[in-house]
Formats: sequence, structure tokens, C-alpha cells
Amino acid sequence: MVDMKHFTLTKHDDELYSIIKEVIHHSEKHILLAQWAIDCLSRVLNEYEAQYPEDTILTTAINKLQLWMVGKLAMWEARKYTFRVLEHARQIEKTDKTYAQIIRATSHALATCHVPRHAEGSAMYVISYLKLKNIQRPDVIEIMEKERVWQIDHLKSIMDIRNKKTA
Repeated sequence: MVDMKHFTLTKHDDELYSIIKEVIHHSEKHILLAQWAIDCLSRVLNEYEAQYPEDTILTTAINKLQLWMVGKLAMWEARKYTFRVLEHARQIEKTDKTYAQIIRATSHALATCHVPRHAEGSAMYVISYLKLKNIQRPDVIEIMEKERVWQIDHLKSIMDIRNKKTA
């Protein structure tokens, strides 16, 4: 069982990290991790878009990552945009720490093109967003745990699908 009572952005989830740390740069699994990061982010992105409907930075970042995933954008070009996303996070964080977590999740998703392990950061910031958004709810820990279970199960599913195709 995933325990979110002691969740922190500075500590790896052992089960999640054990899958991610084995991924080699520029491999098929690297692309799968980028897709997984997008999938994790997509579970909360609509909430950000509802709060900030005029903001296109996150959509642009995801589009850049998707272009990299299919070989239509160089890694360095995609990665450069992470700095713009991070600056945006710092600006939003001044007034809205909760929704800034989604921006940070986006920056990590995009940074996955450079370093596969950044995918974990995307998942972690989604959890952080859920924690801040639901902090007053008595079931906040359950919400976080449910999300982490989904994240791990989804990653295992993606990796298993690829393993079966290449076996």
C-alpha cells in the first residue's frame, strides 16, 4: 500500500523510482516515460486550464514534448522551453502555490526529454497539487494515495505493454 502520510517532494517513491531509474536515455522506454508523464499531468491539467483559461504555456510545453517524442523536435530545443515554464511557475507561485504545482509538473514532464528521471517529478508535483488543493478535506491522504496507485499501475501497464511487443 502506498503511504502518503509522509509525502514530500524531496523523497523518491521507492516502487516508482525502481521502474524509472532503469530507463536508458533515447530508448523506447524513455519515450514511454515521457508519455506517462503527460498522462499523469493530464489528470489535473483541465483544472489548471479552467483556472487560467488564457494561459497557453502548458499546452505549448506538452506539444513540444510530443514533437520530441516523434523525432520532430531536437531534445535541446524542447528542453529550452522548460526554463520558460519554470519562470512561469515562479511567477504564479507568488499568488497561487496550489496551481503552480501543475506548472512544475509540466516542466518536469517536458524535462523528461533530457533526463528520463524527470518523469517522476511530474508525478510528484501532481500529488503535491492534489495535497494542496484538498488539504482541508479529511480524505486528502486517500486522494493522494489513490493517485499514486494509479500512477504506478499506469506506468507498469505502459512498460508491460512495450515489453510484450518487443518480446
